[in-house]
This record gives sequence, structure tokens and C-alpha cells, in this order.
Amino acid sequence: MAKEQELAVAVDTFAALEQRVVRAIELLNREREQRAAAENQIAGLREQLEVQHAQAATQRREIEELHRERDTVRTRVERLMSSLDAIEASFTQSA
Repeated sequence: MAKEQELAVAVDTFAALEQRVVRAIELLNREREQRAAAENQIAGLREQLEVQHAQAATQRREIEELHRERDTVRTRVERLMSSLDAIEASFTQSA
């Protein structure tokens, strides 16, 4: 009878251990899946970041080019204004 009880306790203990091992395996698998999902998300975010960096660099170059064009136009307008002032002054002196 005592051996039967010991055997029953051993079986219960083994079953409890087996359940704990199964739960541990399930947790490990879930953690692996979550890690893989997080790594995929990080890879996607890195790609987006690279695209945004490239777009920012392109926009910086465009802004620099627009600034150069603005400065060129400003210089040309100033020259035209000086020429118009000179023409106006010559008409004023001759009148």
C-alpha cells in the first residue's frame, strides 16, 4: 500500500513536472515568435529611416539650389534696378 502511494505521488510529481516543462516550452516559443516579430518591425523601421534620410538629403540639395537661384535672381534684379535708376537719373538731368 505504501509503495502504491509513493508511486501515485511520483506519478503526480512527474505529471506536474511535465506540465511545467510544456509551459516553459510554450513560453519559449512565444518569446521566439515575439522576438522575430520585433526584429521584422525593426528592419522595416530601419528601411523607412533610410528612405527618409535619402529624402531629406534630396530636399536639402533642392533647398540649396533654390537659394542659389534666389541669390542669382536677386543680383539680376538689383542690376536691373540700378540700370533703371541710372536711366531715370539721366532723363531727370536732361529735362
